[in-house]
Amino acid sequence: MKTPTALTPEPALPPTFPVPAAWQWHLETLLRLRQRLQNQSKEHLSAAEVPREPDNDFTALASDESDFTGLIREVQSEEHLLAEVGAALERLRLGTYGRCESTHQPISAARLSAVPWTRYCREAADHLEH
Repeated sequence: MKTPTALTPEPALPPTFPVPAAWQWHLETLLRLRQRLQNQSKEHLSAAEVPREPDNDFTALASDESDFTGLIREVQSEEHLLAEVGAALERLRLGTYGRCESTHQPISAARLSAVPWTRYCREAADHLEH
C-alpha cells in the first residue's frame, strides 16, 4: 500500500464501503481524522513555503529557522499518523480491523475507541515498546 503524504492524499473511500455495523463509528472517525490531518498538513506545508525576507538580525533568523523546523516536524508527524490511519482503513476494507497484528487476538473496544488506528492490543504494544 502506498504511504499517504500531505502532498499526495489518499483517495476517499466510496460511501458504499461495506463495513460491519460494529465498525461504522471507527470508519467515520478514521475518515474524519484523515481529512483533518490532510488539511493541517497542507496548512503547515503552505506556512513552511512562505518566503522569508533576508534579515541581518540574527535573533530573527534563529526564530524563523526554529519556526520552520517546528513546521517540518509537524508535517512529518502528520504524515506518520496519516499512514497509520490509511493502514487502519485498509484493515477495515480487508476485514482484519480490530485484530492484533502480533497476537491475532481481538483488540479491546476501549483501546480501539481511544486509538482507532491501533494495530496492536495493549499487551503487544507494551511488549513492542520495551
